[in-house]
Amino acid sequence: MNIRQLEAFKAIVELGSFTRAAEKLHLSQPAVSKLILLLERSCGFSLFHRQKNGVIPTAEGEMLYSEVERVFLGVDSVSARARAIRQFNYGEIEIVAFPSLATRVLPPILADFLRSKPGLRVTLSSRNSWLLVDRVASQGVDVGFGMVASERPGVRFDRLCSMDAVCILPAGHKLAGRPVIEAGDLHGERFIAMAEEDRAQLKVDQAFSECGAARDIVLKAQLTEACCSFVAAGVGVAIVDPLSTVDFAPSQLVVRPFRPLVTYDIWVVTPSFRDISLGSQALIAHVRTRLTARIAELAKLIGAPE
Repeated sequence: MNIRQLEAFKAIVELGSFTRAAEKLHLSQPAVSKLILLLERSCGFSLFHRQKNGVIPTAEGEMLYSEVERVFLGVDSVSARARAIRQFNYGEIEIVAFPSLATRVLPPILADFLRSKPGLRVTLSSRNSWLLVDRVASQGVDVGFGMVASERPGVRFDRLCSMDAVCILPAGHKLAGRPVIEAGDLHGERFIAMAEEDRAQLKVDQAFSECGAARDIVLKAQLTEACCSFVAAGVGVAIVDPLSTVDFAPSQLVVRPFRPLVTYDIWVVTPSFRDISLGSQALIAHVRTRLTARIAELAKLIGAPE
């Protein structure tokens, strides 16, 4: 007994004819007859009563058909599941991203991706860039988006895109009218810095060191979003990634290009001990396209003096 014999049997029951079943299966009628003969030998009983105008199943054939129908419903279910997987519309993807990306920029990008994939489930959490690498390496996270690449075993890093740091000032600040803020312009300014463990801060520190500008660091924060909030409250100025400034109104923050250029890379972090699913690959490609466009849009807005 094999699936081809059952397929022929099911077609004959539903169509009432060996000829029509053969046409549906793209087989010759003798080939279909042989399949049924072999199936009857396997079962040990007759499956059909032959009549002038076609065939009808025997009582035993009717009982067998109900079981065969369940088998093919299962096959259809497997086929539908395979189709959903192929179209990235099934499964679960766990994502972890650095805070400003996870809270401000990624949600609408993911919403757009999921709109046509009702069978896909996504979990999004937020961690600092150096912590999210640990989650990908040890806790089964599928995809991470971070700003730090390292030699950590168990993970692989692929550059997603890059963005230039910006200077943020409180509304009404004396430098707010300048189209570009130089590091030297911030000499003596009250400054909000990132905590020492933030590796991106090292690039900012180097930029000020090279031009000999001394900042008055009055506060350190772990999150760039916190830096933005402190600047909006008038505590000082800061250098952050442009994504952190999203959703802050011009009346809260003045955002300007910063020189010398400080470039931040955004990395895709994935586990190296297992394959990336088709759904995860599609999601990464979607995020790459949309995020690159969003960063370009922000750069255009920030680069235009008011």
